[in-house]
Amino acid sequence: MFHAVRQLLGNRGATLRLSLLPGLLWLGFAAGPMLLVGTPQLRVQGGGVVPLEAAMLLAIALHVAMAVAWHRHILLGEPARLRDAGRGRQMLAYLGRLGMVLLALMPAMAAAFLLLGVAVRLGSQPAWIVAVAFAGNVLLNALILRLLTVLPGAALRHSRPWGAAWAATKGRGSTFLLLGLATTAAQTLMPHVIGSMASTSVTQAVLVHAALSWLGALITLSLITTLWGHFVEERALR
Repeated sequence: MFHAVRQLLGNRGATLRLSLLPGLLWLGFAAGPMLLVGTPQLRVQGGGVVPLEAAMLLAIALHVAMAVAWHRHILLGEPARLRDAGRGRQMLAYLGRLGMVLLALMPAMAAAFLLLGVAVRLGSQPAWIVAVAFAGNVLLNALILRLLTVLPGAALRHSRPWGAAWAATKGRGSTFLLLGLATTAAQTLMPHVIGSMASTSVTQAVLVHAALSWLGALITLSLITTLWGHFVEERALR
């Protein structure tokens, strides 16, 4: 985790070039509706639907291009550019593996929603439900990170990114559990931090929430790059 953060700080120029435009779009979608109309979801009617959908597709494309460019910049030393030769094929490979990750996560997500449903029906949420939910979230985040390790390989157009990532991370359960614990702790603390800020300034709380969410996405992107580089390519951690 620390290596992933240092990787972002050590490549500040590349991080800024790649994340500025996608980050501004994220800020617009995440904080714009709340700041403009006072609701967390933007309601669009009539002719405004098509432009909004086009903007969302553009945002997705930019985020994927950013992720691919970041992986290739760190692991191959390529220039940090959203557009480059072969970027379209790299993005398609990335999206294909991302779809496989989402399919693989469906059973675990279904179990998580089932547990959430039980907690909601109980209402008071006894301590054992809270403990089980926290432990389940740690396991889920650990699994997600292990599965996401395939994505840098897809960006590199590795011949067997899924097999290489899964084989290289076999027997590394303790590492992923620690990462899952850190991720779950951050996810648990953030609503409390935002809630305390909202009592003073809703605008500030919304902006900080959007900024922290984006920072978390960048750290995750750097983290899975580190996981591929360390476990698959056997690079030393600095």
